[in-house]
Amino acid sequence: MSRRLQPAGSLRAYFGWRLRHWRRARGLSQSELGARLGYGDSHLSKVESGDRWPPPDLPDRADRVLDTGGELAALWPLVERERQEAPGARQPEAVAPSTPSSPTAPEAMEALLAAYHVTGSQLGGRDLVVPLEHYTRTVVQWQAVSSAPGLTRLAARFAQLAGWARFDGADYPTAQFWYTCGLTWATQADDRDLMSRLLARQSSVHWSVGNAAGAIALAERARRVDGTSPGVRAWACLAEARGHALAGDRRCCEERLDEAAALMAAADPVTEPWAAPSVLALAMGTCYRDLAARGDHSGLASTAVDHTTRSLAEVPTTNEHDRAVVATRLASSHTHAGHPDEAASVLTTLLDPPAGPHGSARVRAEMRLVHTRLTEHWPTVGAVRELTDLVRTNLPD
Repeated sequence: MSRRLQPAGSLRAYFGWRLRHWRRARGLSQSELGARLGYGDSHLSKVESGDRWPPPDLPDRADRVLDTGGELAALWPLVERERQEAPGARQPEAVAPSTPSSPTAPEAMEALLAAYHVTGSQLGGRDLVVPLEHYTRTVVQWQAVSSAPGLTRLAARFAQLAGWARFDGADYPTAQFWYTCGLTWATQADDRDLMSRLLARQSSVHWSVGNAAGAIALAERARRVDGTSPGVRAWACLAEARGHALAGDRRCCEERLDEAAALMAAADPVTEPWAAPSVLALAMGTCYRDLAARGDHSGLASTAVDHTTRSLAEVPTTNEHDRAVVATRLASSHTHAGHPDEAASVLTTLLDPPAGPHGSARVRAEMRLVHTRLTEHWPTVGAVRELTDLVRTNLPD
């Protein structure tokens, strides 16, 4: 079932949406929260609806009252900057933002970002969320006061990776927030490739929550950005293909897969490492699995198994997180193909012994879905029963 996502919009509206989320999660009415924070319920209602800017002291106080883990305070600098840049905004006296500590600081941040990309492929995003969001806000502050070139683009690239780290943790609303920020900054920097990639990442968020229409619409926007490289256009085509597969439209799905394959053949593997055979094979496997799931077609599921097996063989063994993602997708394809022993074997390999990538909430969630399908359809199969013991021990809820 499709889950509702906050549409891309202003950061002020996103802040209000998250404030409402936390208030409701704590079982408080607007009047009750307003009383604790010292604001009237009408004032709070306008903040939640995005019709009024949040006061400067509200984020920290709301974080404490609602026990949000500091989320609202983390969003505040970005919301405040949007307010200051709004037409006709009155500029308040404020503490000056931080500045690059040396002329080489942006280059150091570039190197740090590259290292985080490698670490994410190996270990996943769980332990990267806090530093990535911190460094994203740091670069944004630099950008406000520094004339160093490329800071807007660097902020967009950090936001893209921060969004991925949240996405890997299955925190889809916050992932969408960072992707929206990144898209804004990539547009300001006129980086067409980055704009397309961020739109494709937003498409992936919608695909992950079952919103095929949203996934297709965003991927189409990504594909239509002018002046992008072949590998980037291929990535957008794959995102659109996944959306069509989720919707059960095999013809449109295969058209986009064919287009992506042709574009990847023309891509530069050095400058566009994401345009790799393993990425294409995984996307094809995922699409055929989703098509099989829509119509319960074992033949399509077997095709998914073939593609996903090929993808797994091409992922470096050092990239444990990426291998866990692909292997779990392979197990899922086996279940739709009617291969319970093979599916259970794949998950057993991942869970015995348990490895670091299972810190990824996204991987854990998909593992549980595969296990649930196995126990519903083949509860007496020996490999499935053995897997159940491992799931209870190594994959707690």
